Amino acid sequence: MPKLSGQSMICDASSLISLTDSCFIHALYFLKRRYKGNFIIPPSVEYECVEHPLHMKTHAIHAIRLKRAINEGVIEVVDAPIGSRVQEIRWMANNLFYAGGTPLRLLQEGETEMLALSQSIGVENLLIDERTTRMLAEDPESLRVHLEKELRRPITVNDENLSAFSRLTKNMRFFRSSELLLLAYEKGYFAEYKTLEKDAIEASLYKLKYAGCAVGFNEIGEYVEENVRV
Repeated sequence: MPKLSGQSMICDASSLISLTDSCFIHALYFLKRRYKGNFIIPPSVEYECVEHPLHMKTHAIHAIRLKRAINEGVIEVVDAPIGSRVQEIRWMANNLFYAGGTPLRLLQEGETEMLALSQSIGVENLLIDERTTRMLAEDPESLRVHLEKELRRPITVNDENLSAFSRLTKNMRFFRSSELLLLAYEKGYFAEYKTLEKDAIEASLYKLKYAGCAVGFNEIGEYVEENVRV
């Protein structure tokens, strides 16, 4: 698990949706009281996980919970002038891997805006459950191999764009919602479960996994065995 450095964290819609779908929105409140700084989102993330689903009966309750967190200052919406940088990063990332001469679209609007915002305001902690963005930053070769297997076609790389993307993300630390919950655990979030604490954290990690967090079964087992106090 990466170490939390600095005081704020930029959040993607994927991680916030995982947390709200798993009923762990209060972990943000808990951590907000123990770490200085804010959980930050760009406007595109607010639209994706708050404004748009507010009008959908099946998703409105999750959007309401996040809207409340925004209203109460736990989540902060930051609208920085990053339009041109978003376009540059989008072009760079989506002209990086090629299948049969066709560029693969790897990043969506929310992830691209997150990276641009991180660079603009100097917040290097990023919360994102979506696997592709993290792999592109942390292990692009494994992502290339994975895409070759998935698409059953050779994947070529634009080395110039890959180098530029690596420079952009070299100081960024990527967290998943599972790792955010583990940070909360280490600060006492599950202490009220007492003798059931180990069972509670394990069950919670599985809940996040099935809500969309890209965490492996082996990762869950290893963390619980090595780090959870009995």
